[in-house]
Amino acid sequence: MNFLAHLHLADLTQTSLAGALAGDFVKGRFDDQPEALKQGIWLHRQIDSYIDGHPQLLQLKSRFPGHYRRTSGILLDMAFDHHLARHWQQYHPLPLPQFCQHSYRILLSDPQLPPQCRALATHMSQGDWLGNYAHHAGLTRAITGIAQRLSRPQLLLGGEQVLTQLEPEILDTFSSLYPQIIDFATDASDGYSRR
Repeated sequence: MNFLAHLHLADLTQTSLAGALAGDFVKGRFDDQPEALKQGIWLHRQIDSYIDGHPQLLQLKSRFPGHYRRTSGILLDMAFDHHLARHWQQYHPLPLPQFCQHSYRILLSDPQLPPQCRALATHMSQGDWLGNYAHHAGLTRAITGIAQRLSRPQLLLGGEQVLTQLEPEILDTFSSLYPQIIDFATDASDGYSRR
């Protein structure tokens, strides 16, 4: 899952949006974080672990050609955000533009948002990254942006063409898997509260 899905799941589970965003950026132990942020980071990591080992996702990754298999996880994270954005009305009562603006406001006003995430949230808001996932051009920009941060960008560049080729299978997997992810996130969040 990428930014949109993690923020959506945080909203559904009423956990920290800042923690959901920080899950990819706070490395190692996070016991020293404020409780709400700690829960959000923990939930983000639980969701990632659940998805990364899910048989449906592993099967889909095996369909990626050549060197794209090495970056299939990154590409699928973005493809899932794309399909979530395109089918948003099935998963959330707020229209996507309103949810995006609400998320940007919450993130940028949260004093617990770690410093390494604040610049990211600002860029995300200014470029409406979350809303742009609904469009193929936005997905391509996201892939290009991440590729530029890799030491070997060629492992990701052009990945949008693979996503287009595999789109029916990706959509089928997303449609089947995302409700399971919602259930998992809800149960995990409830479990955290009982710890």
